[in-house]
Amino acid sequence: MAREITRRLYPKHAEAAEQAAQITARQQAEASARRAVAEAVVGALPGAHVDDGYRRTRIVWERASRPPGQQGPIQVDSVCVIVGASGQQVTVEASGLPAHILPMLAAFAEAPRE
Repeated sequence: MAREITRRLYPKHAEAAEQAAQITARQQAEASARRAVAEAVVGALPGAHVDDGYRRTRIVWERASRPPGQQGPIQVDSVCVIVGASGQQVTVEASGLPAHILPMLAAFAEAPRE
């Protein structure tokens, strides 16, 4: 009886174990790629705050400034980057004074394409 149960169930168990191993390997590869992209973003934005979530990484960088010699409210420039699950996609949101944001957009438009 035990042989019959083993004969019927083992192939399904082995198949499920193989699928689980493949999923785990893919998730580990994605996490590694996501971490590499996040490290590159943090390298470009010193002092950024990193929040690792489930299958995504959020990076926030902020800079508070006030024009020299002026009083009044402080202007905050910020960049928020979301690195997607596989590290193959990033979403960027930037806000701040036009004088700070426009050069960044111009540099983005001029970047060579792979």
